Amino acid sequence: MAGALLSGLPRPETARYIHDLFARVNGVFLNTFDWAFELDDLHRENIVLRRQVAELSLQVSQLQESYRQNERLRQLLNFEQQRRAEVLTGAEVIARGDGRLQFTVTILAGSSEGLEKNQAVATADGLIGRIDHMPGPRTAVVSLLNDPANAVAAVVERSREMGIFQFVEGEGRLLYVLQTADIEVGDVVLTSGLGGVYPAGLVIGRIVATRNDPEEVTMSVTVQLSASLDRLEEVFILR
Repeated sequence: MAGALLSGLPRPETARYIHDLFARVNGVFLNTFDWAFELDDLHRENIVLRRQVAELSLQVSQLQESYRQNERLRQLLNFEQQRRAEVLTGAEVIARGDGRLQFTVTILAGSSEGLEKNQAVATADGLIGRIDHMPGPRTAVVSLLNDPANAVAAVVERSREMGIFQFVEGEGRLLYVLQTADIEVGDVVLTSGLGGVYPAGLVIGRIVATRNDPEEVTMSVTVQLSASLDRLEEVFILR
């Protein structure tokens, strides 16, 4: 059929037709080869990108941990700058107590750094306890606020109502607050400075619940600590 078609064309037309036909076929093959090479290049590029993504993911994970550590140290530095006159030294928490010492942590600082019994200990978030004793010149045991034996003279920041902060039955309470006192959920509780153990103005926590009992003179006030006692890593000892 193609021969019949070509035989019906003048010779110049026949030559032009054949040239165009080969040019089109050649173009198809060249485009196919180009497409195949592009696919191979894309495959190699994809492998490289996957490897880079894996490396970057690892770097991001490491940088996030470094950022979290730097953020904790930055908060501690800000805390020290705000209360420079009261800060004695910083220390790393190296152990948590158990058994009869379950309400304690051990820190890497002691009498060599000028620590003394009953000095207040805090983080950037707030008060956590006091120095209980020093087993050696470079270590000290901190008695935490959740120890029922610890009592802190406290004041409500907004209304200046006074009370005693203490852990009772596993939760923080503001004790000896009259039912007529100006106390609201959300109020911040600070150290009052009375008693001479804790400096005034340290954040203890925030009031999360109140309850009045008609048969009692005082109200029940529940306080949530601002500092997390379960995640202590670095602390400050105050004068």
